[in-house]
Amino acid sequence: MIATPRPTPSTEQGPCTLDPLVDRGQDALAPDLALGIREVAVQEFGTICDNVYQDVVVRRSSNVFQSAAAGGSVYDLLPRGARPLFAVFRFHVVGAGQPYLAEIWPPHILTLTPAYAADQMKTWLVARGFTRNCPPIPPPSPGQPRVTM
Repeated sequence: MIATPRPTPSTEQGPCTLDPLVDRGQDALAPDLALGIREVAVQEFGTICDNVYQDVVVRRSSNVFQSAAAGGSVYDLLPRGARPLFAVFRFHVVGAGQPYLAEIWPPHILTLTPAYAADQMKTWLVARGFTRNCPPIPPPSPGQPRVTM
């Protein structure tokens, strides 16, 4: 069995969202050569249906938007009654030998790989409306005990 995080629907606005994909589709993925980002594609897109069965559908492709367009209406990325669950973005950066990845699970999970390219990706994601620029959580003061689990 695959354990998939299943966030409950919430009106809380977290730091991450997939609304730009829902609102603008592939147009939300415009490259930014000033940042060195020459192409952005969604390679995984998960949706969840708010029905009795809580169906989760995951689309994986080198580019899910182009794949859906080639398949016609049979491959609707966001069927009626479904909402986005997560997306994995693939960034092609000028001078990089391999793509960089950003994974978003709204409203709170953002994973950027590799870490040394995080600033470029985060800047792009903030500019496109996928994340908010929140201040980092400060480390505990030296006299404060650390909480571990």
